Amino acid sequence: MMNQSTFKPVSLVFLAPAAALLAVLFAVPVCYAIYLGFTNLQLIGPRAVNYSFTGLQNVRTLLADDVFVGSLVQTIVFVVASGAIGSTVLGLAMALLMQKASPRLGKSISALAILAWNLPPITIAVIWYAATTSGGTFPRLLGDAGQDVLYTYPMLVVSLANVWSLAGLSMLMFAAALRSIPTDMIEAALLENANAWQRLTRLTLPMLKPTILMSSLLMTLLTFGNFTLVYLMTGGGPDNQTNILPIYSYLQGFKFHRLGYSALLGDVIVVLSSALGLAFVLLARQYRPGQLRKGKIKAIAV
Repeated sequence: MMNQSTFKPVSLVFLAPAAALLAVLFAVPVCYAIYLGFTNLQLIGPRAVNYSFTGLQNVRTLLADDVFVGSLVQTIVFVVASGAIGSTVLGLAMALLMQKASPRLGKSISALAILAWNLPPITIAVIWYAATTSGGTFPRLLGDAGQDVLYTYPMLVVSLANVWSLAGLSMLMFAAALRSIPTDMIEAALLENANAWQRLTRLTLPMLKPTILMSSLLMTLLTFGNFTLVYLMTGGGPDNQTNILPIYSYLQGFKFHRLGYSALLGDVIVVLSSALGLAFVLLARQYRPGQLRKGKIKAIAV
């Protein structure tokens, strides 16, 4: 509930420009896209101009679309496994290892991770495509230079490429959070004879819960929008094995010219992104940053 003692009506005047900009650049396009999802709009042909509202026709087509069901499952696997979990876990692991590494090694690893994060998606796609197809690095490491790892395990490869590209950002977030942990709490845990595993699981990770949730949310949203990487590496194939929703929506709109159906698929992506964001926000309320009670320090070594 808004605090009436601190709220001033004049603040609405200062918020008005931002609200207007948000409405023009976000609310209006989203509402228009929702409307297009219930039309028979096409990219070319007579319905490219003279399209009409068709009600729930696209929704019925969506519910009967087996490719959509498979695409939805693949999207959830890709987003959760490589985004929310993979990138966050790798970023946390690198941040923890950098604390123990020598300054020169830590800076080198940090520079490489940040470089991978800053590379354009097309560059990342080319690197991983070359490394996982026949004659690449991965087939040679597996002992069969002629094997096409990307074709054999397409979802695994694109997921690893996504983790590799986002882990640098997650590492930066965790590196900053680790520096904010009070040193006196770590010293107190050492005095209580807590080993490294106990300090990690009972002190460090509980203190990092807000950052873990924030990283998971950010990596999830970035993975949802990582259309370029997957499309350039596989184009949604082979046999629709990497046909995540952004790619399926693009193909329906610009390959099969069904812009109305493509808009409906985009609406599904917006709903899924909003639902995940809301879930993370509700969960984050339970883990607001705060000081651990001194009494809990003694429980770390138990």
